[in-house]
Parts: sequence; C-alpha cells; structure tokens
Amino acid sequence: MEMRWPIKISIRLSILSIVLVLLLGMSFLIIGINYFVLDSVLIAAANNSLSYASGEVSAQISEFLRPLSDNASTAFQMFSSNAIKPEYSDKFTKFLYSLINDDADISGAYLADVNGNFYWLNKVDNGNYLEQITLLGRKNNRSIEKLFDAQGKLLSAKELPFNGKDIRLRLWYQQAKQAKQQVWIVYKFLKAGSQGEPLGITAAIPWYDSRGNLLGVFGADMLIETISKYVSDIKITKNSIVSVVDSSGNLISVHGMNRKLLESKELPKIDFLGIPWLKKSFTIYQQNHQSPFIYSVGDKKYISAYKKIVGIQTVHPWFVSIVTPIDDIIAPLRKSVLIAMIFICMILFLGVVLASILSSSISRPIRRLAQDANLICQLRLVEIKETFSRIVEIAEVEQSFMKMKNALGSFQRYMPVVLVKKLVAGNKIATVGGETKELTLIFTDIKNFTQISERINAQELMQYLSRYFQAITKVIIEMNGTVDKYMGDGLMAFWGAPVDDSEHALHTCQAVLQMQVALKQLNEEFRIENKPVAQTRVGISTGEVVVGNVGSDERLNYTLLGDPVNLASRLEGLNKIYGTWMIVSEFTYNKVKDRFKFRLLDKVAVKGKQQGVYIYELLGDAAPDLKLQQYNQDFFGAFSQYESGDWQMAINLFNNLDKKYPEDTLIKIFIERCLTFSANPPANWDGVWVMTEK
Repeated sequence: MEMRWPIKISIRLSILSIVLVLLLGMSFLIIGINYFVLDSVLIAAANNSLSYASGEVSAQISEFLRPLSDNASTAFQMFSSNAIKPEYSDKFTKFLYSLINDDADISGAYLADVNGNFYWLNKVDNGNYLEQITLLGRKNNRSIEKLFDAQGKLLSAKELPFNGKDIRLRLWYQQAKQAKQQVWIVYKFLKAGSQGEPLGITAAIPWYDSRGNLLGVFGADMLIETISKYVSDIKITKNSIVSVVDSSGNLISVHGMNRKLLESKELPKIDFLGIPWLKKSFTIYQQNHQSPFIYSVGDKKYISAYKKIVGIQTVHPWFVSIVTPIDDIIAPLRKSVLIAMIFICMILFLGVVLASILSSSISRPIRRLAQDANLICQLRLVEIKETFSRIVEIAEVEQSFMKMKNALGSFQRYMPVVLVKKLVAGNKIATVGGETKELTLIFTDIKNFTQISERINAQELMQYLSRYFQAITKVIIEMNGTVDKYMGDGLMAFWGAPVDDSEHALHTCQAVLQMQVALKQLNEEFRIENKPVAQTRVGISTGEVVVGNVGSDERLNYTLLGDPVNLASRLEGLNKIYGTWMIVSEFTYNKVKDRFKFRLLDKVAVKGKQQGVYIYELLGDAAPDLKLQQYNQDFFGAFSQYESGDWQMAINLFNNLDKKYPEDTLIKIFIERCLTFSANPPANWDGVWVMTEK
C-alpha cells in the first residue's frame, strides 16, 4: 500500500528531527575543540583587555578631576596677572561664582591671603551658594556671611562673631605653602550648610608677587562622595571591583563603597572592605609593581591591573585598581567562541539535510507568526489577519493570536497605549513600583461644570463629557502625552513617561495650546446643537516625581506621586482667582520661556505649602508682541515694588497700569492687596501670597 503524508504535520516531529541533527553536530564539535589551547589564548586576551581597561579608567578619572585642577590654575593665572584682585568686593564674589557654577561636581572655592583674610564661596544643599568672609583688621576682625541663589542673586547678608581661627593653619594652606606649587589633599573639611565634616579633595595652589613673596593660597573642593558616585558607574564585569587607592593603601573611592567608610576621621584602608582577594591584589602590586598580573586565592583565580592617575600632585600617588575574577572574562569569551562554532555547524547541517525537507513546511508559517507577534508588540492590531496553517500546533497558535489580538484591543483602552506597547515589547508583567524622573504634568477642569450638569440629564451629560474628553485626549496622545486619569470633569496627563522625552515641558505647552484650538472647534458644534460650551482651565507644573505602578496585585494604576502633582492641581484651581485659563509654575516657565508668550501673575504659596513659587499665564506661541512686552515690563516694575513692600509706590504703578488696561482683573487684585497691606502692613513680608483655599 502506498504511504501518504497526512495533510497536517506535527511540529513536534519536525523539532525532534532538528534537535537530533543539532546534537550530532554538537558532539563532533565538542570533541574537536582543544580547551587547553583555548584557555591560553583567552587568558592572554584577558591580560590585554584588563591592561587597556585600567588605562582607560585612569584617563577617565584624571579627566573627571581635571576641572578641579583647572579652576585652581585659572585662579592662579588671574591673580598673578592682577586681572582679579582678591579683596572684599562683588567682582571677586562673581569670579568665585563663575569658577564653581559651571561644574556640578565642584563644591566650593576659596582664598586665604598671607594676612589671614579668607574668602569662601560654597554650594549648599538646596542649590544656593553661601559666601563666608573673614577680614582681619588692626582694630577689629569681621566675619560676614552672604547667601545667593543659583543665579548668583543675593538673598541675605549678615555679620557673624569672629571665631578666632587662623585659616593659615589649615592643612591645605600649609601644604601649598611648603610645596610652592599646586598640591592635592584628601582630608576632612566643613561642608557649608551642614553640620557634618565629610571627606573631600582639595586642589590648592599658592601665588607670589614678582619678588617671590607669598601672597596667598587658592583652593577648590570636591567631595569624596562625588568621585565615589562617578567610580560606582564604571562597570568592567559583573564581579569586578574598581577602586581609586593611593600608594599607602588608602581608599579614595571604590565601586559600591559603604558610605559609612567615608564618615571615619581619616581615609579608610583597603583592609576595611573585608575582601581578602582585593587585599592580596594590593599586597602583590606593592611588592613587584607589575601590571597586569594573575594570582590565586583559594581555588579561584583573579586578574588585577593598576594604573597611576596622572596630573595628581600628592605625597602618595593615586592609582586606579581593577580586580576581576578571571572567570568573568574567560567564561564569556569561551562561550562566544563555542556559540560561533555551533552556529557554523547549524548552518551546514540545516543547509544540507533540512533545507529541502522542512524549510517550506515550517519556515513560512513560523515567519508569518513572527510577523504577527511583531505587530502585536507594536499594537498594530488591525493589520493582523486571520490565517490558516496545515500544521496543527501552528494553527492552534494562530487561533491564540487572534484571541490575544481581541484581548489587547480591549486592554489598551484602559491604559496608556505607549505603556501597553512597552510592557508587550519588554515581555514584562506590570508590577508595583516606580522610578524618579523629571516630568511635566497638567490638570484640567471645565468652568461652571456644576451648572452645566444641572441643565442636561445624566445620559446626555455622559455623551457631552465623552465628546469633550475625546477632543482633548486626542491632542494629548498626538503630542506623545500620557493620560493618567479622568476625574469627573477633570483630567490629569503628563509628558516624559513611560517614553523618555527630553523636551517634555515644550511638548506639554504645545499640547495645552492645541487643546484650546480643538475645544474651539468642539464648542462650535455644541452651539449648533444648543448645548453649553466647554471652557477649560489648566494647571501646568514641572518637577521630579515618582512615576510607576501603584495599587495591588489585582489592579494597578500607572500614575505619578510628588509635590509637582499637588502643585499642578492647585495651579488649575488658581485660574478661578486670577481670571485666567492656563497657569504654569516657574519650573515649567524656566524651561520654555523663550518658546511661548507668558505674563507674570504672582508669587504664591499654594494651600498646604510655605515656599513661594512664581506663576505665569501661558498666552500663546512666541510670536513677537510689542504690546505684551510693554505690559510685562510695566507689570514687573509694579510687582517688584509690591514684592519689596513699598506699598504706596506699588499702588501708584498699579493704578497707572489699571488706566491702560482697565479690563485686566489681575491688576485690580494687586491694587486691593496693596491697599490692604498699606493700612495693615504684614509682618516678615517676603513677597509670597499664601493661598488659603484650593
């Protein structure tokens, strides 16, 4: 009887045939490989690789520390050429500010002259700058403290009792004086704005007059924790330890260093880490000064490389140390070689044995399924068409794909489409948790919605809101925003997650303006249908939030947490007070102020907060508007007097504005405030209007 192939072929039989061929090929391959030769080649490659890596890391760290040295050298050149005179003046303060402002890693700069006068400008934790000045005179000694904001604007100034300490006795001054050249010192120094004394790195350089007399010493600081963070980002292999160590065994920094090690009275020793193979590596290098080298601890082998960091003038030179278990390097290389050989054999065997038998019956349906899977990952569900395969298992998979398509089609309506795509593409299950990111978010609300809801029945109201949300949601999605939630007649949305957006503030403002255009078109339809128009108020804020999944194992909500969320919600409500439609915080304004038209509204502390925030009204794109420029200039002049507490001058200026712009509600608000404050001046006025309602 003639044998016939069945119409459908089991994929199990096909896979068994392929596996059998692959196993035969793998067996011959394993027999043919000489592991002893392979190990020798790979170990030599590991030596070269680690030697190169240590040199690269040394160069990176040297480059990382270069601004600290450059700032000291720059100051030396300026002082030596008399371009800048170290004296108590605003010009000298600005010079110190210019040195440390451009580099976030430098914490402070200071100067002590030979007479004991001391000028110090240091970054504090809140982003401001603290200047401390000690002036020694014949009759009296003075200590002055000034606080500046991040832009160098003076916030406060006060005189302090002289502490009696001679700055010329500090370690950095003494070592620079003795060395007569730039020196690097690691020691404890007082961090401005903090009670602690963290370990820090100082680059100090003396300068002299033309006769060689010492005039003073200039220094610039960097916290040890700064370089520790930098070293922590350097990754050679999974188990490698990268450290910066000096020739006496002091740890300057190490990957994954326990922060408590930096809180001791002096630099921690390499022994403090409690890692025997790391300690042995340093001991061997001290003895033979050869790099790289291989050694053993127990039954494990390690490879180490040391490289001196150039440009650091210290008593004990600094080295980059990289210690790696040799298996970290050899195992991946060996695996790569084996995989390459396996693939070669697979290609040969599949080309000869299986090409004519199984390729047509398996490759086409699997390729089609792969294409469908790719479409599902991209959520391009409408492009997936129902197909038919004669292979039983593939036919079952195709049916499952169609069910998956329908399920995802419903699922994506309940979550942001971008988030769904990310979960599908990443093959991950959504779990509780989040990450800290800077985003821009909005809250919206319909004006007089309570009155609108009283005019139409519940069913019509549902349709009304659906059309309204459809109009603004479409704009948000087209502008790559994420809708967080709908809250009655309000909406919360944000830009910058789950997909990164470096210009999230710009895109948010563009979307808000486009929403107004979309609502204008929708309101034309509402007027024709004799329905109330939907006028939307928007609050916009930018800042760091925690974004991620919140909820339970059964149900999650992808949302935001943080102060910017509360601020945006409060700003939306402030539209009612100022008679505006779109209010942005100063954090958003500072990012896009050159891209759109704004006007200053106020400096307020929203309900529940004490710190004041400047708020602005978003008026449109940045097309030239001379009338608005003049208005902003006039308003800012009046507002400055209001901020400083000169009520009568502010009243006069606001009254002049009111004559020019009688329709402006904002001007009348400030006139009323100034009149009230003029009669009853507030205590400790700081220019912040505290809101007592949402």
